Amino acid sequence: MSLEWNALDFSYPQAAPLLAGWQWQAAPGLVQLVDGLSAGKTTALQLLAGQLQACGGSLLIDGQTPQALKSAGGVFWHEPRLPATMPPGTTVVADWIAQMRRDCPGWDEALFVQWQAGLDLAAHSAKPLLALSTGSLRKLVIALGLASGARLVLLDEPTSGLDKPALAFLREGLQTLAPHLAAQGRYAMLAHYEPLVDAGGAVQVVALPAP
Repeated sequence: MSLEWNALDFSYPQAAPLLAGWQWQAAPGLVQLVDGLSAGKTTALQLLAGQLQACGGSLLIDGQTPQALKSAGGVFWHEPRLPATMPPGTTVVADWIAQMRRDCPGWDEALFVQWQAGLDLAAHSAKPLLALSTGSLRKLVIALGLASGARLVLLDEPTSGLDKPALAFLREGLQTLAPHLAAQGRYAMLAHYEPLVDAGGAVQVVALPAP
């Protein structure tokens, strides 16, 4: 099992190629895409999510294209900064959680309860998404993604808006969760300007190429 990114050919209209010639491979577990120069990490996640399509090269997750994995419900990609990837703002938090429980065959209730408590989310259950702060919305996406059971969970700038206790829980929780993800054949892909967890074992760090 592996995630293989092989020299994708992608560019936005009337722009230079992005991430040109980049090649890397990762095993299941926690994979951190590190980009201190803001040179394409969100685009990389959109390509992994099957939201963007390259016109050359190849990208395979355990032999499947991102589009095929997405069609099979194997990708979790909800990014608060990209409204098109999120439920409507009027959606009540508890209703989104209930929908995830129904729709995700690999849903892990015990894991969700753990992250819900660790990120202090229970008090927001009756609120619509639009009433949540940036940090609370980010926390909810993290908890849902990790508990979803999706083969590929994509989280962009997961520390955005987090308070110190939540940030500490995130780092410790990811360190503990990484080997379990690896054992399940799942990938949690984080994009950040620096690693949140030290590399080793089921934790990998992949640096984006300089522009």
